[in-house]
Amino acid sequence: METVTKTGSFISMFALSEHLVEFRKRLLAVVICFFLVFCVSLLFADQIYQYVTQSFQQKLIVLGPNDILWIYIRLASLMAFTITLPYTVYHIWSFIKPGLKKEEARAVFVYIPASFLCFLVGLAFGFYFITPALLQVLLGLGEGLFETQLTAQNYLSFVFQTTLPLALIFELPVIIAFLTSIGLIGPELLIAYRRHAYFILLVLAVILTPADFVSDLAMTAPLILLYELSLPSANTL
Repeated sequence: METVTKTGSFISMFALSEHLVEFRKRLLAVVICFFLVFCVSLLFADQIYQYVTQSFQQKLIVLGPNDILWIYIRLASLMAFTITLPYTVYHIWSFIKPGLKKEEARAVFVYIPASFLCFLVGLAFGFYFITPALLQVLLGLGEGLFETQLTAQNYLSFVFQTTLPLALIFELPVIIAFLTSIGLIGPELLIAYRRHAYFILLVLAVILTPADFVSDLAMTAPLILLYELSLPSANTL
């Protein structure tokens, strides 16, 4: 009996060791991919910068030579993260797939692409629509009173703080659909606690956005809309 127990423990340790080796290989592959994309993005950082700032008509300023380097590093990092994300998701999927049941694997196979698609849609919506409109409104508040000179750091921080939270917010329908599919919540619960959900979404918008009232409203509206759009999908699951 003791021999059988020792054998079982040895097999378990061997299996764990194999998983750790596989995890290390996949993590290393993701890190290498991120580094390579980062280096390539760094070579094209000036073109990326021009693309990101093309909607803003004024020329941005920098306060020192170090700012230029940090701007390029931030842009290259963001590009590397975005481009590497599908590759990272692929490795996560390949790592967990053997341990999933057939139904679980099918569900994950559906939700991962949907999640990535919602992330990209939120990113595009934030960058092409919300950020330019919000920037125009905020700058218009001081038109005729102030001479606005934005630094490149300020502008990029504003773009990131507006766009990235929206990309995460667009994951809300996928999250609600997933929680509904596993029975954790239901459409009746979502409808009954709608006002509570609105308050939570408002608090979330305040946390995620820059500290001004206009940004909070601009972020809350898509959140509430996405919540309402999630209700039909919850009813069908």
